[in-house]
Amino acid sequence: MESVRRVARLRRGGVLWPASRAAGVDVGRLALPSLVVFAPLAWFAALAALPMVGSLALVNGELVFAEDPGPWQTGWTAVVGVAAVAAYAVVSGATTLLAAARQTGRHAEPAAALGMAVRRRRGLLAVTVIALLGAAAVAGAGAGVQAAAGWSLLTWLTVAGLAPAVTPVVLAVPVLILERHKPFQAIGRAYALAVEGTWPDLIALLTGAVLVPGLAVWGAIWALGAVPAPLAITLAAALAATVVPFQASVVTRAYLQRLARRHAGPQDSAVFPETAVLQEISFRADVAPRAGSWPYRLLAAVLLPAVLYTMTATANLLDRPRLHQRPVTALTDSGAEPLVAHLTGDGRLLLLLDKAATPPALVACTDTACTDTVTVYAGPEGSDRWGSLTTAPMPDGRLLVAAWAGSGIGGPTQVEVLLCDARSCTAPERSTGRLPSVPHELALAAAARPGGGLVLAHAGEPDAARPGEQTVAFSFCADPACTTPVTRQAAVLKLPSYLHKEEGFALGVAPDGRPVAAQLDATTGAVHVVSCQDAACARATVRTPVPGSAAMERDVLRSLAGSALTLAMREDGRPVIAYQAGGDGALTLLDCRTPDCADGGTVRLAEATSGPPVLVLDQAGRALLAYRDVERDRLALASCAGVRCATVAVTRLTGTGGHVAMTLDGEGRPVLAWQAHQGREGSRVMVATLLGR
Repeated sequence: MESVRRVARLRRGGVLWPASRAAGVDVGRLALPSLVVFAPLAWFAALAALPMVGSLALVNGELVFAEDPGPWQTGWTAVVGVAAVAAYAVVSGATTLLAAARQTGRHAEPAAALGMAVRRRRGLLAVTVIALLGAAAVAGAGAGVQAAAGWSLLTWLTVAGLAPAVTPVVLAVPVLILERHKPFQAIGRAYALAVEGTWPDLIALLTGAVLVPGLAVWGAIWALGAVPAPLAITLAAALAATVVPFQASVVTRAYLQRLARRHAGPQDSAVFPETAVLQEISFRADVAPRAGSWPYRLLAAVLLPAVLYTMTATANLLDRPRLHQRPVTALTDSGAEPLVAHLTGDGRLLLLLDKAATPPALVACTDTACTDTVTVYAGPEGSDRWGSLTTAPMPDGRLLVAAWAGSGIGGPTQVEVLLCDARSCTAPERSTGRLPSVPHELALAAAARPGGGLVLAHAGEPDAARPGEQTVAFSFCADPACTTPVTRQAAVLKLPSYLHKEEGFALGVAPDGRPVAAQLDATTGAVHVVSCQDAACARATVRTPVPGSAAMERDVLRSLAGSALTLAMREDGRPVIAYQAGGDGALTLLDCRTPDCADGGTVRLAEATSGPPVLVLDQAGRALLAYRDVERDRLALASCAGVRCATVAVTRLTGTGGHVAMTLDGEGRPVLAWQAHQGREGSRVMVATLLGR
């Protein structure tokens, strides 16, 4: 009598609710194939990903890819993707057998169901691939309509119209596994069974077999980027264990319902002629299954991946760089790029931002943790500042900002100077903010003198009739007000100044007060170093530690686009120079062995970069170099002792702006700032502190 009642309920009952209830009652048993198959697959995927560990960083306690893992990621995705499809095919077959046994009042061992599914693996895989191709065709049609018409409503109507035509393929799984049909025969019979149903039956099948699992997968993908990683991993594990049982239960219920309606009169649902396979792997069990201990086992299996991940991340078992990353501007500040980062005397971060269409702005963190920022200086609207902008840290913790101001080449020009802290930017005491008697040139650089005061370096043409030459001069000021600057020409370089690029000029001051300037010849890649013999620069020497290349002159425009230079001074007075040269912006570190850089060692750090690099020296005297590595798709930080360098990735380069800024925090740790694009929402400035390993 129980069998007759089951058949009667199948004939007149629905699909979604009875199937969901059956899956919920026996989810522990129905989830066993998923756990048995997907758990080893997860371990395989984790082990196969070990070669990509070097591309990871621990950002805010979570493991993320900080650079492009390269071709290994493509291979890993392909192998794991194929294995996942094959695993899903076997799991869906085994779970369908268990669901069919449960819904017909019988008991089947999960091991027997898995064995049957493995024996039918080729047919199950074929049906799964055909179903995926059908789903891809529907999605492709929707994308095509969206691209052609740009009308979302029409796109959804297209998808809604085509989806019911593909949905009956899912009925091929119970047909294949229970009736032993071949794949194409199973698909044909699946469509025949679907035609016997009603539109509500088809919509219920579409909802339970396609829409709900699809939304669950979409939710898991969304969670990976929206919630903490342990929670996202737990959610993904729970979905992996429960989605297939729910899907199989719905599909099996729809299949058995059609059989019950096809065979009129009282029937034993376990001995439908088409489902004789059930008798081979199951036996009568009219007593409802007990919950037993399966909820605890299932919960343990779902939580285990998150526990392992949390242990790995918390203890940094993979020995990855640890970074604390945070946004410092709102999305409303889209377009702002950090040019300079500076730590004030009270430990707060200052960022000089380039806002493209508006004058540069200086923002300051409100506290040492940089939980919020305030605008310190927004630049005068309609300012006649037009030339190079340079900055220099001052001994009192303030930041000096200097730029050409005036009408341009051939007209009256002066250097505009501001001193900035975390509260405001003001002109130096006893100064109007513009330095008198400093000749206008093509490039400008500033640096603080050890005993107080200021040094300005400027480069330009000595005579319009001699365009192949460029002067390098220093202006010495007793204090930042610089009311009476003393200017001395230090050198004349053989350099086509009409192709000069201001990022190729830099200044440093040795501990004994000697200024040293470096100039990059963007047309050949040569590096010229102009070093004064004393603090007053009574005599200077010119060295060319990096000779030029005639090959670069043949592609001048590309060479100019990828050229930049930066300089820092060691405690013993030796310069350290980083420069980009060549059309691709190849980045090289030059470590001078002598104060005048007559001799030095070089190391190539990247073959292709974009945007100027940033160079600072840490407390141990190591050169820290931040740059945009285009070749490896990363924002990179190199730490160099001499020419021996170790590089870590800070973040993926995709979506970052053209500039990067860097300084050291109060503990001597690197602090980097960059522009991060966030799709259509805009962009914001991000700051990351390297905490070590």
